Amino acid sequence: MKTVAIIPAYNEEKSIGNVLDMVVNHPLIDEVIVVDDGSVDSTSLVAKNHNASRVITLKENVGKGKALDIGVKNTEADIMLFLDADLINFKSVHVTNLIKPVMDNECEMTVGAIDRSKLSLALNRKLNRIESPFSGMRAIKRSIWDIVPNEYKNKFYIETAITYLAKKKKIKVKPLVLTGVTHIIKEKKMGFWKGHRARWKMHWNIVWASALLRIKRAKRYGFSN
Repeated sequence: MKTVAIIPAYNEEKSIGNVLDMVVNHPLIDEVIVVDDGSVDSTSLVAKNHNASRVITLKENVGKGKALDIGVKNTEADIMLFLDADLINFKSVHVTNLIKPVMDNECEMTVGAIDRSKLSLALNRKLNRIESPFSGMRAIKRSIWDIVPNEYKNKFYIETAITYLAKKKKIKVKPLVLTGVTHIIKEKKMGFWKGHRARWKMHWNIVWASALLRIKRAKRYGFSN
């Protein structure tokens, strides 16, 4: 059973190297694919320097969902580990925790949540319940990806669609808190106003995808079964 780590990245030259160091040569990962989604910095060069198996450099920004789909189409792996490129304190043990339950058929998908242990326990649990369904850190079987309609392999629709599909199809999912892991917020990466706009655009994508999945299209695509 072949495994692949797929990392979509847009202007992540400062952080992607640390993430790659945790998956390249990991004993449970056979292949590492970085999809540079139209970056204007040195993301592709950093990925190559950190020994990614393959770096796919797109000429323009196509969005996260399409970038992931391009990565999937360039591998024959049975299990795919999707990771964000801006993770902080991401370790080899987190790779193991995400992918091993799927490899062992304990579940068909794992979903990782960032660690908010500094918050109160109740607030931490509440935020994880809200955000985990939209997490970019997950391991899934290829068979799940293959039944996601192409319409939702787009922008930030993809995590919402996979989560909705898993619920409707009664796919076994294992949620995980990745101890110590955080990420770089958009406002810090892009500047306050540009980052703030990007955050609200992402949230709008999630809301729109959720709405689409609850109207007639959902039934047409088989999500209602």
